[in-house]
Amino acid sequence: MLSPIIPARLPRFREAAYQAIKEAILSGSIGPNQPLVEEQIAASLNISRTPVREALAILEHEGLIGPRNGRGLYVCTMTRAEFVAIFVANETVEPYLVRRAALLATPAQVEDLTGTIARARQSSADHDSTGFLRASRDFHRLVGEASGNIPLTEFVLRNEERTDMFLISAGKLIDVANMEASNREHAAILGALAERDPESAARLAVYHAQSLRERFAEHFNGLGAPSAQGAGVGQADEYESLPSNRRNKRKQGSLNDA
Repeated sequence: MLSPIIPARLPRFREAAYQAIKEAILSGSIGPNQPLVEEQIAASLNISRTPVREALAILEHEGLIGPRNGRGLYVCTMTRAEFVAIFVANETVEPYLVRRAALLATPAQVEDLTGTIARARQSSADHDSTGFLRASRDFHRLVGEASGNIPLTEFVLRNEERTDMFLISAGKLIDVANMEASNREHAAILGALAERDPESAARLAVYHAQSLRERFAEHFNGLGAPSAQGAGVGQADEYESLPSNRRNKRKQGSLNDA
């Protein structure tokens, strides 16, 4: 499940345990609905229980894991309202990041972004949801790094990780059509970055966030309806209350503008 931590390389056990647990969830090494047991994790990492307990406390404080029915720690479920709020938040931030990336990205960074799309396409061909989600996170991380704004990049990445941790831990599979749609949208954003077209990149980023929110909504059915609570949820409700033909028209307009 988890690889042992090597003391000579990673002396700060709490931080190492934190990263190892998060990576195990995001890689699918910790199975769907599997509890996070302190003793088992410590044994797998070959460290004492204290840093594991501290790492679990950090993950719980961040809202990534929590008790379920008062018994054990699990990856937190996510309501539909929380999912919508997260994507509306990213939709607000990412246009700024892609505008900056269109102006500042180096040829090496553009090449790295191209590589993430290639990996995501391969994951789609292999029906590998976990690999696809990792490649997609890397795409958003690299765009943020190219923008030069690390705090906003970390904000977006935390939201991506929270959503992906829920999808993976709950055994939610992303179908090939959804993976291919996201790959096309990422490729369009990358094209705008490579052409140094910040406004087109921003419009495509908004389209991608809205499109992804609609495509992934099926994974959150029955997990709570969107409410007016939380920043940006009202905006998402307005979008999702539109008839499907009007939603498609709004999204098509974004692409035409780009």
